[in-house]
Amino acid sequence: MTRRRRSTRVLLLAACLATVPVLAQSAPIATPPTVQPTVPAPQRLATSGDEALDNAVAAVVVAALAEQMNTPSIAVAIESFDVVIASVRDRTVSGQGRMRLGDDAEWIGFRFTTLYDTTFASAGYPRIMIGGVSAGEREVPNDSALVRQLEERVAVELDRQFGDTGARLQLDDISTVEGGRRLLRINAAGIADFGRNGNTPVRIEALYDQVANAWQRVNYELGAVGAR
Repeated sequence: MTRRRRSTRVLLLAACLATVPVLAQSAPIATPPTVQPTVPAPQRLATSGDEALDNAVAAVVVAALAEQMNTPSIAVAIESFDVVIASVRDRTVSGQGRMRLGDDAEWIGFRFTTLYDTTFASAGYPRIMIGGVSAGEREVPNDSALVRQLEERVAVELDRQFGDTGARLQLDDISTVEGGRRLLRINAAGIADFGRNGNTPVRIEALYDQVANAWQRVNYELGAVGAR
């Protein structure tokens, strides 16, 4: 009986990997601060021409940044809105902005994408990419210790998501970009190996805080990995 159950579990995992092209998971990075985050209203340096859309999108972007950056205070400036019709009811809204963490004098660039519902004047949880905006960013050599930490963190999260599969990562395309004095943005692509359960492409986007010596966030996608 035990052998049959184990076989069923293996088949279910293999089917999941085969039929779901992209899975996204954000690993828990740190315990939220005990101090309630101070999130002032965002500066809007641009407008889409629709105040309700601007307000709804700015609200979800600021909330997501405050959650993901794990900081007691954050200042955000929205610098652009790009609105595309997705359906009769929905609009795809993308753009970019800057944020400042705590008392740092340094502003950090970010890009965002979200879906806006014109019927309810509400926006969904946004996809946010930190960095890739500021002219001051530069590519730096990969830190092997940080890369190992990243592989281990994602492997643990994969085991948590799919059961104890003994997942291993083989990352062969890694880049590290320094965004000012504080953040390192690490992008990596490779293979997630689940042993006899098969393997699948994986793409990782992570942020490491050099001041706090901690991962701010680690996001990964499984399945077909497109160009970055």
